[in-house]
Amino acid sequence: MEVLECEACGKLEAECICYNEQPKATDKQVGGNHYKDKKLQPWDIIDALDLNFYEGNALKYLIRYKEKNGVEDLKKSIHYIEKIIEDVSSTTSSSN
Repeated sequence: MEVLECEACGKLEAECICYNEQPKATDKQVGGNHYKDKKLQPWDIIDALDLNFYEGNALKYLIRYKEKNGVEDLKKSIHYIEKIIEDVSSTTSSSN
């Protein structure tokens, strides 16, 4: 039986995480690198705070605006916050 070495790390196949462990979603970023240098990833904050879709997107766009789309991302964040305000306002109005 042939013993294989990993070309990436040089370890034996049985000891190599390249062969034995699928990369986690948090180990990569698809479509850019605007979150790579962040101490906390937006989805870690979103999960920790149990934010909903609109809250999470508002946070995401706010966090990335300097590295990605500037004012456009700030406007997107505001747009999601406006939706949150509408939802909260309609819930508050209907419960009175």
